[in-house]
Amino acid sequence: MLIGLSLLILLSSAAFCLRQQRQEAAWRGGLLDDCAGQVATPRLGRDRAGFATLRGRLGSAAVDVRFVPDTLVHRRLPQLWLHVTLRVPLATAAILDVLRRPAGAEFYAPDRLPLRLPIPETWPADTLVRGTAGAEALLARIGPALSLILADPAVKEILLMPDGLRLTVQASQGARGTYLLLRGSRFPLSRLAPDRLGGSLRDALDLARILSEPSLETRHARAA
Repeated sequence: MLIGLSLLILLSSAAFCLRQQRQEAAWRGGLLDDCAGQVATPRLGRDRAGFATLRGRLGSAAVDVRFVPDTLVHRRLPQLWLHVTLRVPLATAAILDVLRRPAGAEFYAPDRLPLRLPIPETWPADTLVRGTAGAEALLARIGPALSLILADPAVKEILLMPDGLRLTVQASQGARGTYLLLRGSRFPLSRLAPDRLGGSLRDALDLARILSEPSLETRHARAA
């Protein structure tokens, strides 16, 4: 009788775990179901961890949207970041990375940029600005537009590159109870709101438009 009871408990536990895994997989895979209409020719998919991805186009730019869970920083609730990437040639040869609230564990951010730049006076003090040669001129050119984007506290990172740009924004923060009790990460987000993605796409497009035209210095160099 004890053996049968133990077997029943084991089977019940296995069934419960299987249901949890299926629910988790369905949640991860459906996070962007409401956002496909934000891009042209949308293609929904999943990454290796099962999180939803979205690819499409906005004008001449290829769009890639994906999630990055971050549970590495102790004494901070887990974060679910949204990466919004636009692949489009930009009129710069430099790389510029603007990172808010750096904790030293931002594995998704480039870590070998040689220059550390002073932050503009109007920017939040907890901002780290790094780049490659030419990043100073790029920062001066794009700084006002970046200031508007950084006014949103959900923005974590803005990365500008010659072949495109990426915005990283907070999609959700881990539930405090789950984290404090079990050190687990459960995010109180059923699906990403289209407006959240739409706002990030608009910000990215604004930056791309500014950098799609050669800078004044480049035009003078070509004229000479």
